[in-house]
Amino acid sequence: MRVLFVDDEERVLAGIERTVFMADRDWDVAFATSGAEALDRLASQPADVVVSDMRMPLMDGAELLRRVRDTWPSAIRIILSGHTEQESALRSLDVAHQFLAKPCEGDALIQSIDRAVGLQTLLRDRAIQDVVGRIGSLPAAPRMYEQLNRLLFDGSADIGQVAAIIQGDPALAAKVLQLANCAFFRIGHDVTAINEAVVHIGLNTLRILVLASEVFRGGACVEVDAMRVRAVRASRLAGEIGKPYSPRETVTTAALLADIGLLLPDVRRLCSEVDTEGKGFPSHAEVGAYLLGMWGLPGTIVEAVAHHHCPQRVSHRSFDAIGVVHVAVALSKGIEPDHDYLSRLGVADQLPRWKAACEADHLIENDL
Repeated sequence: MRVLFVDDEERVLAGIERTVFMADRDWDVAFATSGAEALDRLASQPADVVVSDMRMPLMDGAELLRRVRDTWPSAIRIILSGHTEQESALRSLDVAHQFLAKPCEGDALIQSIDRAVGLQTLLRDRAIQDVVGRIGSLPAAPRMYEQLNRLLFDGSADIGQVAAIIQGDPALAAKVLQLANCAFFRIGHDVTAINEAVVHIGLNTLRILVLASEVFRGGACVEVDAMRVRAVRASRLAGEIGKPYSPRETVTTAALLADIGLLLPDVRRLCSEVDTEGKGFPSHAEVGAYLLGMWGLPGTIVEAVAHHHCPQRVSHRSFDAIGVVHVAVALSKGIEPDHDYLSRLGVADQLPRWKAACEADHLIENDL
């Protein structure tokens, strides 16, 4: 595991070096005092993680990470930025996976890099990592984007209206949650609910987000609107199923984002190529979870997205968020969930009730 730290202040790099030493991690660590020096170091030896300061002369952190993304897309990219640089840091939202406040607590820095190590084990194939690494935004359904755009620039808009639109689209939800869980807006706990994310980000920042990086616009995607309808249906159903088993915010958001890997360009083709070479078949669920993890979304959501197709491969003692999302997504698509899995966890007798709830949900489908 190679980690490159970039900052134009040598005393900051010295502090980071002490932090890594005290954490006793088995990392190959390198340092650079400018964007140009960082690129030279990467050219001679690529890094798995690049952590860069935002404000640097000649080449700032956003430009550096943009070049890293284009040349070494599988590298996980983390930006360090002061709160006074918030608007500048938003420019890097499509090239940085995670954001940390500067000055940065040593534990927060180590935890972010530890998380990156864990993500590398989720999706090992480098070709898929490269594809996911280039993604800064996902294609939102055009109608949903236009609704949000009009609302954000309407002086009478309120948080509830904005949250309602974002809850109706997986791509918008993923990006807003990424921002809400970055260091600028964190409030001491993981943000898993869309309405909470919007409250802490604020409408003014959302306006900057739309103007500065157009992260919601994305490219064209076949059947993206149909996917949105299925995702919202699964999210509502997960909220109904999960009441006794898992926090509602976690399961409704995870179900909304469960199939977000389908929005990534070329994922199916590359997954097929990997499979023909005998390396194993990474599902779009794993690919989507890898992206969400790089964006810094809470681990409970990443785990539920990654394993919702095959919940049996995770050791469970009870029916939890993974199982809830598995059932909700399956029923929303009209397919049967894993009966053996449900029986083993003692909830198979609930399946008729869950199916009835899914059928009832179709009655309000025209409201989507």
